[in-house]
Amino acid sequence: MMRALLLGLLLCAPSASGFAQNQDPNSRIAERDLREFKRLLPGVYTNEEQVYFQDNLGLPEAEHAPRVELTMRRAGDQFLSVLSYEDGRRVEARHDFRVEDGTIRAVAIRGGRADCERVMTREFDSFHGEGCDGPFTVAPDGMVLDWGGPPIHLLRARPFTCWAMPRKADGTYELYTDLKTHDQGGRVWLEATSDHPRVGFRLRNVRWPAGANRDSFVLYAHRGDEAEAESYTWASPDAERLGINTRWLQVSCTAGGAAVTPSVNLETGSGE
Repeated sequence: MMRALLLGLLLCAPSASGFAQNQDPNSRIAERDLREFKRLLPGVYTNEEQVYFQDNLGLPEAEHAPRVELTMRRAGDQFLSVLSYEDGRRVEARHDFRVEDGTIRAVAIRGGRADCERVMTREFDSFHGEGCDGPFTVAPDGMVLDWGGPPIHLLRARPFTCWAMPRKADGTYELYTDLKTHDQGGRVWLEATSDHPRVGFRLRNVRWPAGANRDSFVLYAHRGDEAEAESYTWASPDAERLGINTRWLQVSCTAGGAAVTPSVNLETGSGE
């Protein structure tokens, strides 16, 4: 009797697979797409390349996009964004995502309240959002923000960890390690001390918008307050490591977040 009762209960109980089969197919697809979107979203994005080439392409001032950097960071099931403008403005928001009626919906929370909502759709390997400030697209290599005015083209940055050695007045070198930056215009400044002047370096993954020049990963060396680099070196865009030695500054940058402490002679600055 007991075996028959248990068998009856098992036959009547809905299985997990049966429940999944009874779900709305659009909701199942949207849940999968949302997982992919959340995997794709985190990172640092800048429009360094767009801004750099605006004058080179002869675009009129009215079509110039502002220089911006966007950081997207996961915080549990939500995401935190910081949009920084070159003039010092910052826009911070928290983003909450859900699937409703087979559609991905994204709520932006600003100043502690739900500010606006977007509807997200997938288009091959990218995601498109409508609502809030205007349309935007997220793809594996970056984002496009079309919020009125010129669209802002942001490229996804690769993180790099660097060490640097500025030459001191007595001819020896000062060593700085664990310097974090990225390859989309990331800048590091070593402020002046009693031993050495202000120096710095910058990384770019240059993408030529026109012409026959090949894209390159570039490391620039800066001295003082000069905006223009005094020296630079370059490699393939997918290079994992890049360095420079100008005699007044040595820099080595390696992809990823692991700190590298070189083995060097600080008297001569040689070796690694």
